[in-house]
Amino acid sequence: MTAAAPRISIVLSFRDAGPALDDALTSLRWQTETDWELIAIDDGSRDGSAERTGLHGDKRIHVIRHECSAGLAVRLNEGIALARGRYIARMDADDVAFPQRLQVQADFLDHHPEVDLLASSVLMIDNRGEPLGVVASPATHERIVRRAALNFPMPHPTWMGRTDWFRGHGYDERALKAQDQHLLYRTHRDSRFAAIEAPLLAYRYDRLSMRKTTVGRYHFLRALWSHGSVRDIVLGTTLHALAAARDLLAMGFGLDREVMRGRVEVIPDTLRGDWNKLKRQLEAARS
Repeated sequence: MTAAAPRISIVLSFRDAGPALDDALTSLRWQTETDWELIAIDDGSRDGSAERTGLHGDKRIHVIRHECSAGLAVRLNEGIALARGRYIARMDADDVAFPQRLQVQADFLDHHPEVDLLASSVLMIDNRGEPLGVVASPATHERIVRRAALNFPMPHPTWMGRTDWFRGHGYDERALKAQDQHLLYRTHRDSRFAAIEAPLLAYRYDRLSMRKTTVGRYHFLRALWSHGSVRDIVLGTTLHALAAARDLLAMGFGLDREVMRGRVEVIPDTLRGDWNKLKRQLEAARS
Protein backbone atom coordinates (compact mmCIF):
# COMPACT_ATOMS: atom_id res chain seq x y z
CA MET A 1 0.00 0.00 0.00
CA THR A 2 1.34 3.42 -0.97
CA ALA A 3 2.14 5.67 1.98
CA ALA A 4 -0.04 8.73 2.45
CA ALA A 5 1.25 11.87 0.80
CA PRO A 6 3.14 14.12 3.23
CA ARG A 7 2.27 17.72 3.96
CA ILE A 8 5.69 18.93 2.77
CA SER A 9 8.25 17.65 0.28
CA ILE A 10 11.75 19.02 0.90
CA VAL A 11 13.98 19.06 -2.18
CA LEU A 12 17.71 19.08 -1.45
CA SER A 13 20.39 18.66 -4.11
CA PHE A 14 23.96 18.08 -2.96
CA ARG A 15 27.39 17.49 -4.45
CA ASP A 16 30.44 16.75 -2.30
CA ALA A 17 28.58 18.20 0.69
CA GLY A 18 30.83 16.67 3.37
CA PRO A 19 30.12 16.91 7.11
CA ALA A 20 27.96 20.05 6.75
CA LEU A 21 25.24 17.80 5.33
CA ASP A 22 24.93 16.08 8.71
CA ASP A 23 23.91 19.33 10.42
CA ALA A 24 21.35 20.09 7.70
CA LEU A 25 19.79 16.64 8.05
CA THR A 26 19.79 16.78 11.84
CA SER A 27 18.02 20.14 11.76
CA LEU A 28 15.29 18.60 9.60
CA ARG A 29 14.82 15.69 11.99
CA TRP A 30 14.39 18.18 14.83
CA GLN A 31 11.54 20.03 13.11
CA THR A 32 8.35 20.57 15.09
CA GLU A 33 6.51 19.65 11.87
CA THR A 34 7.02 15.93 11.30
CA ASP A 35 4.82 15.31 8.26
CA TRP A 36 7.44 15.67 5.55
CA GLU A 37 9.52 13.76 3.06
CA LEU A 38 13.04 14.64 1.95
CA ILE A 39 14.05 14.11 -1.66
CA ALA A 40 17.85 14.18 -1.42
CA ILE A 41 19.50 14.15 -4.85
CA ASP A 42 23.20 13.39 -5.15
CA ASP A 43 24.44 15.40 -8.13
CA GLY A 44 27.51 13.29 -8.88
CA SER A 45 29.37 13.45 -5.55
CA ARG A 46 32.90 12.06 -5.36
CA ASP A 47 33.35 12.34 -1.58
CA GLY A 48 30.86 9.67 -0.52
CA SER A 49 28.25 12.19 0.62
CA ALA A 50 25.41 9.82 -0.30
CA GLU A 51 26.75 7.29 2.20
CA ARG A 52 26.52 9.60 5.20
CA THR A 53 24.53 7.91 7.94
CA GLY A 54 22.10 10.81 8.27
CA LEU A 55 20.63 9.97 4.86
CA HIS A 56 19.71 6.45 5.89
CA GLY A 57 17.42 4.85 8.47
CA ASP A 58 14.54 7.33 8.13
CA LYS A 59 11.69 6.25 5.84
CA ARG A 60 10.89 9.89 5.12
CA ILE A 61 14.23 10.34 3.33
CA HIS A 62 14.56 9.24 -0.28
CA VAL A 63 18.06 9.33 -1.76
CA ILE A 64 18.54 9.54 -5.52
CA ARG A 65 22.07 9.07 -6.79
CA HIS A 66 23.61 10.22 -10.04
CA GLU A 67 27.10 9.44 -11.27
CA CYS A 68 27.47 12.72 -13.15
CA SER A 69 26.66 16.31 -12.25
CA ALA A 70 23.85 17.99 -14.18
CA GLY A 71 23.59 21.18 -12.13
CA LEU A 72 21.23 22.55 -9.51
CA ALA A 73 18.37 23.59 -11.81
CA VAL A 74 18.14 20.12 -13.38
CA ARG A 75 18.15 18.40 -10.00
CA LEU A 76 15.55 20.75 -8.52
CA ASN A 77 13.21 20.12 -11.44
CA GLU A 78 13.79 16.40 -10.92
CA GLY A 79 12.91 16.68 -7.24
CA ILE A 80 9.82 18.77 -7.97
CA ALA A 81 8.56 16.11 -10.38
CA LEU A 82 8.96 13.44 -7.69
CA ALA A 83 7.44 15.44 -4.83
CA ARG A 84 4.23 14.09 -3.28
CA GLY A 85 3.56 16.86 -0.77
CA ARG A 86 1.08 19.71 -0.87
CA TYR A 87 4.00 22.09 -0.43
CA ILE A 88 7.58 21.99 -1.66
CA ALA A 89 10.36 23.39 0.51
CA ARG A 90 13.92 24.13 -0.52
CA MET A 91 16.98 23.34 1.55
CA ASP A 92 20.72 23.49 0.87
CA ALA A 93 23.18 20.91 2.12
CA ASP A 94 25.25 23.33 4.21
CA ASP A 95 22.48 25.29 5.93
CA VAL A 96 20.59 24.70 9.17
CA ALA A 97 16.83 25.06 9.65
CA PHE A 98 15.54 26.37 12.95
CA PRO A 99 13.16 23.82 14.55
CA GLN A 100 9.97 25.76 13.77
CA ARG A 101 10.81 26.51 10.14
CA LEU A 102 8.61 23.98 8.31
CA GLN A 103 5.62 24.37 10.61
CA VAL A 104 5.61 28.17 10.51
CA GLN A 105 5.81 28.29 6.72
CA ALA A 106 3.27 25.53 6.06
CA ASP A 107 0.80 27.09 8.51
CA PHE A 108 1.23 30.46 6.78
CA LEU A 109 0.48 28.94 3.38
CA ASP A 110 -2.55 27.15 4.82
CA HIS A 111 -3.96 30.49 5.96
CA HIS A 112 -2.94 32.55 2.90
CA PRO A 113 -4.17 30.70 -0.19
CA GLU A 114 -3.33 33.71 -2.37
CA VAL A 115 0.42 33.26 -1.74
CA ASP A 116 2.26 31.02 -4.20
CA LEU A 117 5.79 31.19 -2.80
CA LEU A 118 7.01 31.99 0.70
CA ALA A 119 10.51 32.76 1.97
CA SER A 120 11.96 33.97 5.26
CA SER A 121 14.77 36.09 6.62
CA VAL A 122 18.02 34.28 7.41
CA LEU A 123 20.76 34.33 10.01
CA MET A 124 24.10 34.48 8.20
CA ILE A 125 26.81 32.28 9.72
CA ASP A 126 30.41 31.62 8.73
CA ASN A 127 31.97 28.22 8.11
CA ARG A 128 32.64 27.81 11.85
CA GLY A 129 29.02 28.54 12.69
CA GLU A 130 29.71 32.00 14.08
CA PRO A 131 26.77 34.38 13.50
CA LEU A 132 27.47 37.35 11.20
CA GLY A 133 24.14 39.15 10.91
CA VAL A 134 20.57 38.95 9.68
CA VAL A 135 19.57 39.23 6.03
CA ALA A 136 16.01 40.49 6.17
CA SER A 137 13.24 39.56 3.75
CA PRO A 138 10.27 41.95 3.57
CA ALA A 139 6.88 40.44 4.29
CA THR A 140 4.80 41.58 1.33
CA HIS A 141 4.84 40.92 -2.40
CA GLU A 142 4.94 44.64 -3.16
CA ARG A 143 8.11 45.17 -1.14
CA ILE A 144 9.75 41.99 -2.44
CA VAL A 145 9.34 43.00 -6.10
CA ARG A 146 10.11 46.69 -5.54
CA ARG A 147 13.61 46.36 -7.04
CA ALA A 148 12.84 43.58 -9.48
CA ALA A 149 15.46 44.76 -11.98
CA LEU A 150 18.21 44.25 -9.36
CA ASN A 151 17.18 41.39 -7.08
CA PHE A 152 14.46 39.74 -5.04
CA PRO A 153 15.19 39.50 -1.28
CA MET A 154 13.98 35.90 -0.98
CA PRO A 155 16.87 33.60 0.03
CA HIS A 156 16.57 30.47 -2.06
CA PRO A 157 17.10 27.86 0.71
CA THR A 158 14.17 29.34 2.66
CA TRP A 159 11.55 28.85 -0.04
CA MET A 160 8.35 26.96 0.51
CA GLY A 161 5.61 27.07 -2.07
CA ARG A 162 2.67 25.27 -3.54
CA THR A 163 3.59 22.19 -5.53
CA ASP A 164 1.36 23.22 -8.44
CA TRP A 165 3.18 26.56 -8.64
CA PHE A 166 6.60 24.90 -8.82
CA ARG A 167 5.42 22.49 -11.50
CA GLY A 168 3.92 25.30 -13.54
CA HIS A 169 7.07 27.43 -13.30
CA GLY A 170 10.12 25.21 -13.65
CA TYR A 171 13.71 26.30 -13.17
CA ASP A 172 15.57 27.29 -16.33
CA GLU A 173 18.06 24.44 -16.72
CA ARG A 174 20.45 26.66 -18.68
CA ALA A 175 20.96 28.82 -15.59
CA LEU A 176 24.20 27.73 -13.93
CA LYS A 177 23.86 30.26 -11.09
CA ALA A 178 21.12 32.56 -9.75
CA GLN A 179 18.53 29.95 -10.70
CA ASP A 180 16.22 31.38 -8.05
CA GLN A 181 16.48 35.01 -9.16
CA HIS A 182 15.95 33.97 -12.76
CA LEU A 183 12.77 32.12 -11.78
CA LEU A 184 11.49 34.98 -9.61
CA TYR A 185 11.92 37.55 -12.35
CA ARG A 186 10.13 35.36 -14.90
CA THR A 187 7.16 34.80 -12.58
CA HIS A 188 6.79 37.89 -10.40
CA ARG A 189 4.10 39.53 -12.54
CA ASP A 190 1.65 36.63 -12.37
CA SER A 191 2.57 35.13 -8.98
CA ARG A 192 2.22 36.20 -5.37
CA PHE A 193 5.24 36.16 -3.05
CA ALA A 194 5.57 36.69 0.70
CA ALA A 195 8.11 36.14 3.45
CA ILE A 196 8.26 35.46 7.17
CA GLU A 197 10.28 38.36 8.55
CA ALA A 198 11.73 36.27 11.40
CA PRO A 199 14.82 34.23 10.42
CA LEU A 200 13.93 30.55 10.04
CA LEU A 201 17.24 29.34 8.60
CA ALA A 202 20.95 29.72 9.31
CA TYR A 203 22.61 30.40 5.95
CA ARG A 204 26.31 29.56 5.63
CA TYR A 205 28.52 32.23 4.03
CA ASP A 206 32.12 31.75 2.94
CA ARG A 207 33.58 34.50 0.76
CA LEU A 208 32.67 36.46 -2.34
CA SER A 209 33.64 34.60 -5.51
CA MET A 210 34.09 36.70 -8.61
CA ARG A 211 33.34 33.75 -10.85
CA LYS A 212 30.14 32.82 -9.00
CA THR A 213 28.84 36.38 -8.75
CA THR A 214 29.65 37.15 -12.39
CA VAL A 215 27.96 33.99 -13.66
CA GLY A 216 25.01 34.63 -11.36
CA ARG A 217 24.57 38.19 -12.57
CA TYR A 218 24.77 37.04 -16.19
CA HIS A 219 22.01 34.47 -15.74
CA PHE A 220 19.77 36.93 -13.90
CA LEU A 221 20.31 39.44 -16.69
CA ARG A 222 19.32 36.76 -19.20
CA ALA A 223 15.90 36.74 -17.55
CA LEU A 224 15.71 40.54 -17.82
CA TRP A 225 16.79 40.55 -21.45
CA SER A 226 14.24 37.85 -22.35
CA HIS A 227 11.27 38.88 -20.21
CA GLY A 228 11.83 42.45 -19.02
CA SER A 229 10.66 45.86 -20.08
CA VAL A 230 13.11 48.28 -21.72
CA ARG A 231 13.27 50.15 -18.42
CA ASP A 232 14.17 47.00 -16.46
CA ILE A 233 16.75 45.95 -19.03
CA VAL A 234 18.56 49.30 -18.94
CA LEU A 235 18.25 49.77 -15.18
CA GLY A 236 19.13 46.18 -14.32
CA THR A 237 22.16 46.03 -16.61
CA THR A 238 23.51 49.29 -15.17
CA LEU A 239 22.95 48.33 -11.55
CA HIS A 240 24.47 44.86 -11.95
CA ALA A 241 27.53 46.32 -13.69
CA LEU A 242 28.03 48.75 -10.81
CA ALA A 243 27.54 45.99 -8.23
CA ALA A 244 30.04 43.75 -10.02
CA ALA A 245 32.62 46.55 -10.01
CA ARG A 246 32.07 47.07 -6.28
CA ASP A 247 32.52 43.35 -5.59
CA LEU A 248 35.68 43.23 -7.70
CA LEU A 249 37.19 46.14 -5.78
CA ALA A 250 36.20 44.60 -2.45
CA MET A 251 37.86 41.29 -3.31
CA GLY A 252 40.94 43.06 -4.64
CA PHE A 253 41.41 44.85 -1.32
CA GLY A 254 40.37 41.89 0.82
CA LEU A 255 37.21 43.66 1.97
CA ASP A 256 34.61 41.16 0.81
CA ARG A 257 33.65 40.32 4.39
CA GLU A 258 33.06 44.02 5.05
CA VAL A 259 30.83 44.25 1.98
CA MET A 260 28.80 41.36 3.32
CA ARG A 261 28.53 42.97 6.75
CA GLY A 262 27.11 46.07 5.09
CA ARG A 263 24.24 43.98 3.78
CA VAL A 264 23.13 42.50 7.10
CA GLU A 265 21.27 43.75 10.15
CA VAL A 266 22.21 43.45 13.82
CA ILE A 267 21.33 40.10 15.38
CA PRO A 268 18.67 40.39 18.13
CA ASP A 269 19.78 38.91 21.47
CA THR A 270 16.97 36.35 21.44
CA LEU A 271 17.98 35.10 17.98
CA ARG A 272 21.64 34.94 18.98
CA GLY A 273 20.68 32.90 22.01
CA ASP A 274 18.48 30.55 19.94
CA TRP A 275 21.30 29.99 17.47
CA ASN A 276 23.93 29.39 20.12
CA LYS A 277 21.66 26.82 21.76
CA LEU A 278 21.00 25.06 18.44
CA LYS A 279 24.69 25.14 17.57
CA ARG A 280 25.59 23.47 20.87
CA GLN A 281 22.96 20.81 20.27
CA LEU A 282 24.32 20.10 16.80
CA GLU A 283 27.86 19.85 18.16
CA ALA A 284 26.65 17.37 20.79
CA ALA A 285 24.83 15.32 18.14
CA ARG A 286 28.06 15.04 16.14
CA SER A 287 30.08 13.74 19.08
